[in-house]
Amino acid sequence: MLIKKTLLFSTICYVFSTPIFGQGCVAIRNIAGFSQFAELGQSSKTEKEKWMMDVNNRVFEAYTFLEGTTKITPENLRSGVTLHEFTTNFELTRLLNNGWAISLDMPVSANATAGELEHASGDYHLTHDFGLGDMRLTVYKWLFNGPSSDRGNIQLGLGIKFPTGNYHSEDYFYDDPSNKNFKELFPVNVAIQLGDGGTGITTQFNAFYLINSHISIYGNFFYLISPRDQNGVAAWPPNLVPAATYAVFQQATYDVNSVPDSYTSRAGANFLFGKWVATAGFRYEGVPAHDLVGQDNGLRRAGHIFSAEPGIQYKLPKSLIYAFVGIPIERRTIVTVPDERMAAITGQPVSPSPGHFANYIVYFGYSFTF
Repeated sequence: MLIKKTLLFSTICYVFSTPIFGQGCVAIRNIAGFSQFAELGQSSKTEKEKWMMDVNNRVFEAYTFLEGTTKITPENLRSGVTLHEFTTNFELTRLLNNGWAISLDMPVSANATAGELEHASGDYHLTHDFGLGDMRLTVYKWLFNGPSSDRGNIQLGLGIKFPTGNYHSEDYFYDDPSNKNFKELFPVNVAIQLGDGGTGITTQFNAFYLINSHISIYGNFFYLISPRDQNGVAAWPPNLVPAATYAVFQQATYDVNSVPDSYTSRAGANFLFGKWVATAGFRYEGVPAHDLVGQDNGLRRAGHIFSAEPGIQYKLPKSLIYAFVGIPIERRTIVTVPDERMAAITGQPVSPSPGHFANYIVYFGYSFTF
């Protein structure tokens, strides 16, 4: 019975911190999370619950601006751009026989950018969007059965990400320096768009192993394959980029938003103390410069971030409360195909596009079976 209880805590204790929500405009944005690694309430053969609901919340602010690893954040943050995002992801899972499960993720986001940099008027303004993000349907399978699977197991997942989020959300931009009150609707920053406009294929690998009744280790990996190249949404607000520069952007395909691949990997250990579980882990996520399928045109904030990810959970009867914090350790942007093209056109050395990274990120939520 002890091993069953340990399995229950150890397998659920880290997974609900694993939503695929990126940390800034680099890495993954507003994509429904993968938290199916745990089968809450199903470690015991006597449990009758067949459904699991996870309500995961993520909040972060990003004002750190990097070009490669060089910090180019303005001293006066009002003169730059700060990202604010709050996302709630609802994940409903049907637990099936023989280690199978099917899960539906539905994220809802309230996002904003704040600053002077996005507005040609030079004044400080906010832009917003709110709504449903890109939903995801995933099928999972535990590979091993029998008593030995309680000690350790591997789970595979394969899914589809649907373009349900509005990828051309608009708000007002103030783009006339001579008329500070003039404004017009235009697509918001790609970092806060609700979706990317592409149908994607998601792949997952999750694993755990119990060292003893108090300590377990875990690892998981997620990759989103996005075959679509660009989504047709203009990447730059009106009058913000000089005409000559914008002509170069067009030649390099840097003027329209890309639909990139993205990835997340995590590993760490869980420590069980009665009904409390402490987690010490690391997270590596990002956006590659080159997709596995399709072309690599368009503006993409490619790069990666490596973070520590401590967390804590508390187990209630048939439910779990949890909270995690992402602490950046190393982060950088990388050179994209449009970056290389612009260097070839202008004759200048190639340099990576800049991007924002989260200055803090917090996950918290509640999971239960029924």
